[in-house]
Amino acid sequence: LWRQHSKVIDDRNLLRCRLYGLLLLPARTCPHRTSLPRAPTRARGTMSKRSLSEGQSPRPNKGSKLTTSIINGGETSINQYAGWAVPAKDYDLPTINIADMTPELFYNEHVKQRRPVVLNGALPADLSRLEKWRDYSYLEEKVGSQSIMVEKRSSANASFGKGNEIRMPFKKFLRLIREGDDQHYLTTQDVLANLDGRPDLMSPLMKVLQEDFPLRPSLIGSLVPQNINMWMGNSKNGASSGLHHDYHDNLYIVLKGRKRFRLYSPRDSEKLYTRGELLKVHANGRINYVGEETTAYGADLYSDAAALAARQKDEAEKMLEEAERAVGEGRPGAEEQRERAEEELERAMDAVLDAEMGGDEDDGGDAIACEEQYEDKGRLVDKTVKNPNNFSKVDVNCLEDKEKLKETYPDLLDADAAFCHVEAGSILYLPASWFHEVTSYGTGDGHLAMNYWFHPPDGNDFDVPYSTDFWPNDYRDRFGNE
Repeated sequence: LWRQHSKVIDDRNLLRCRLYGLLLLPARTCPHRTSLPRAPTRARGTMSKRSLSEGQSPRPNKGSKLTTSIINGGETSINQYAGWAVPAKDYDLPTINIADMTPELFYNEHVKQRRPVVLNGALPADLSRLEKWRDYSYLEEKVGSQSIMVEKRSSANASFGKGNEIRMPFKKFLRLIREGDDQHYLTTQDVLANLDGRPDLMSPLMKVLQEDFPLRPSLIGSLVPQNINMWMGNSKNGASSGLHHDYHDNLYIVLKGRKRFRLYSPRDSEKLYTRGELLKVHANGRINYVGEETTAYGADLYSDAAALAARQKDEAEKMLEEAERAVGEGRPGAEEQRERAEEELERAMDAVLDAEMGGDEDDGGDAIACEEQYEDKGRLVDKTVKNPNNFSKVDVNCLEDKEKLKETYPDLLDADAAFCHVEAGSILYLPASWFHEVTSYGTGDGHLAMNYWFHPPDGNDFDVPYSTDFWPNDYRDRFGNE
């Protein structure tokens, strides 16, 4: 039966793309850099990696007025954000002592409420080994020979986040930082696909340092990690990231220097002039753009159906194996048992195909795009693009100029901004899709940070933070209970 269906699906990687929710995840977009959707395809309007590289770009936001759509005969706002929002203009974000915070309290007061916070005090025990990174000689010994991509800005007054990168050994970049260079910045690195087609959790650079940090910090409870990164640069006068949002919950740990954050909640998304055209803001804040629709927890719309179908197929295959054994042993009723098992497997395989094709058997573009993405083991599946959807068109030099904003981006004046400073040794928790402009300051030998991204939760329980078991199951399949 599987061989029969293989004539329709020539490559099981096609199923993997949908199964692991990798079609529509603009994943590693985060302070200072953005990248392509994870395993992007052209499914249902999603732009593929190839089409972006050929110069195509998503449609720009046509305006900042509140947009509505018609659902079941009524109007509904595209912005359904229901989390905490900045209560007043120029609001100072509170800080708390991390020693006073348990994982469950952290979830209930901040993760569930979608409320950012700065955590001060000594790093938790499971993150304390990161303090070794403050000694650059340690990093040089561990990863000095690693090849990295470094963003280069055009001048000391320009912002990062433009996607202009060059390759160099880590030790060369470290030498530039020691010399006071402020034109280069280490941000997220390209991620490879592992053997089964999933994007790795971290870049080769971070894998070498993996013994210095846990895959999932205890503070974060049951959230599922999506990516882990290092950030490093040098700027005595401050270097800006540009105003943007990420697609995942962010735990940002500053190890050297300091960071100043300007924050806007997803409630103000329509006022922030994104490059992409807003399609929907989920209740948990997760932003979707036209051509990039996902669930609230950031997976492809058909991923849950594919995961269920795959489990049903596995169960049906086991039933058939047992029935074959029964036939071989001559058990009474074995032939009927095998017939039922074959029918069950056929139904399961039909469900696999339906889930993969989204009910459209004529959608040939998915297979082509997916095969292109995964034809080679170790292929890059997460790559930088320029002018990404999740960046604001507002130049950072205008953010403090009310007259200029009134003339060019007037709606931004109605958005409520919060501010915070994150010093070395402190942690910022920032929920998915909170807009932020980050100014980084060095301290003679640069600024350094490490961060985790987590798939955005859309549930209401500390132990079960997601509305489905899609991401938790994926994490257990990959890493067990670690």
